[in-house]
Amino acid sequence: MQTWNAELLHTNKLFHGEGAIWYPAWKKFLFVDIESCKVGCIDPITKMVEERNVEKRIGTVVPATNGRLIVALEGSIEELNFETGERKKIIYLEQGKPMNRCNDGKCDAAGRLWFGTMHKEAKLKEGSLYFFDGSLQKKLDNISVSNGICWSQDNRIMYYIDSYDFNIKAYDFELKTGSISNERIVVKIDEPNHTPDGMCIDEEGMLWVAIWEGACVHRYNPFDGTLIGIVNVDALNVSSCALGGENMDRLFITTARVGLSDEQLKQYPLSGSFFIAETKIKGLPANCFSSISNSRL
Repeated sequence: MQTWNAELLHTNKLFHGEGAIWYPAWKKFLFVDIESCKVGCIDPITKMVEERNVEKRIGTVVPATNGRLIVALEGSIEELNFETGERKKIIYLEQGKPMNRCNDGKCDAAGRLWFGTMHKEAKLKEGSLYFFDGSLQKKLDNISVSNGICWSQDNRIMYYIDSYDFNIKAYDFELKTGSISNERIVVKIDEPNHTPDGMCIDEEGMLWVAIWEGACVHRYNPFDGTLIGIVNVDALNVSSCALGGENMDRLFITTARVGLSDEQLKQYPLSGSFFIAETKIKGLPANCFSSISNSRL
């Protein structure tokens, strides 16, 4: 069992930090603050933070090949010019479900945006998992809290977390079509009050999972289901993680203050801050939303 201690990167008061992703073109980590309706970036060297308000709850952010950002919001997918703050609506979502919002998501190697939806009060089985590549396709239904998603290096396996199932599922993945099949559970999370949240993958095919209410990130082997590493974090609600940096071996971690009692905030005063761990294990680069997809809008 490997262990790491995450170091404080930047003291922040994010209400619900999420959506960690490394954007190499900017040499910065992207993040969102769901309840504060903000998307931002942080330079891990200078520790400078920039933020934009997008006026609606935001579930995830991904870079696009045209230099803009794609944001999954409450009720829509939009393109954001981070420099100016200008937003352009791409598509409306779930207009018949006004209590739903977008949650976590990422792009596959073909440039499709995969994202989930969930009920704003986390009611069970109210959400879905979609992909968008110029048209919207629902891939899974009856999802409770759609969260971490990533793909194996050979793009043959998709890993996915519905937090309230307390496991990680794998699917056979067809990159050309985006089809998924052969659902199976590869990791069970049995620790009391440990809820799996955001997730990323490394070059060895191991999964790094933010553990809500666990004050840690877990590293799992999806081939045998074992817990093989723990990153200790000085915040209770650990929400998302991404490997990045110049050598792709720095684990950026977002945390949250939402849901914490006054006593818990006294115990974990750095909740809502950014943390980073030097892992010496390289991650896989994030995929961008494809300009091919953009051209079809």
